[in-house]
Amino acid sequence: MCHTDVHVWQDGFSLGEGKHFRYSERPGFTLPVIMGHETSGTVYSFGGDADQGDVKVGDNVVVYPWVGCENCQACATGNANYCKGPLKYIGPVVDGGYSEYVIVPHPRYLVKVPEGVPMDVAAVLACGGLTAYNGVTLVRPIVEKLSKFRERCTLLIVGPGGLGLWGVKLAKHVLPQGTRIVCADVDAAKLKIAKDNGCDDTILWDREADVATTVAATRAVCTDGVDAAIDFVNSSKTFANIQGCLEKCGIHAVVGLFGGGGTIPLPTFALQQKQVVGVHVGGLHQFRELLALVADKQIPAPPLEHHPLEKTWDVLQALQAGKVEGRAVFHMNKT
Repeated sequence: MCHTDVHVWQDGFSLGEGKHFRYSERPGFTLPVIMGHETSGTVYSFGGDADQGDVKVGDNVVVYPWVGCENCQACATGNANYCKGPLKYIGPVVDGGYSEYVIVPHPRYLVKVPEGVPMDVAAVLACGGLTAYNGVTLVRPIVEKLSKFRERCTLLIVGPGGLGLWGVKLAKHVLPQGTRIVCADVDAAKLKIAKDNGCDDTILWDREADVATTVAATRAVCTDGVDAAIDFVNSSKTFANIQGCLEKCGIHAVVGLFGGGGTIPLPTFALQQKQVVGVHVGGLHQFRELLALVADKQIPAPPLEHHPLEKTWDVLQALQAGKVEGRAVFHMNKT
């Protein structure tokens, strides 16, 4: 289960200044819909006209759910995340994996689960892992460049939840050796989990503190400043906090969909040569890369909670309340 499911349930999120993104107003989105976009399972059958590709009945596969219009060049080259739509995402838009069977429009969206990767881990890679991987690979060129001029680069990860913990683990394997990984959050328990999962240091942010106080506290830990940041929360406040900590030529990747707006002083932004980039899931080729990386390096998943499918509603409410540690996974036969 992903926080996107909460957004679908609540029909979107705030865009700031009184504006709101509503799924119900998106082309192709209809209710009711079966959610669940992080899905692994066994191939049951193929349609009569289906090109089976390299998969067959009985194969263990994970679904790449980010299906685009299927008619544009982006979709044809495995880059559906660049498709302008209408989108056919499996789970948020068309019926997804919270069911015994799920229909996938083409075998190219089925990726065989590599040996050594558990099925539950494969499932959570389809969104949380892929989004984190995309974020880490987007900041990597900047970190590599700055590593030539810095004694040690620092990556700040804000929000070490289900996605952020993948960010920690993947950064250890993707970024230059020696990159310092620091996690920030308002929840001390989440920071302890982040520390247990490999981050080098943590910063407990105070919900009530102003930006100047938070920036000062962050800089006290990140003594050489923040060269790259990945914000898995992405609220108005986290955006401002990161901008106050980001060093010259640094990069700020925004991932989360908490909602709100942010402001940047434009002249100093140009003079400091900073970058802000948006991250939303990733391409099919990136998904295959990620599965291969996790299999090759035997990267363990963040904490996983296992539940029967019948508990979906209870877990959805727990996730909305911030009471899920890591990622919740559902099993058809879990009792």
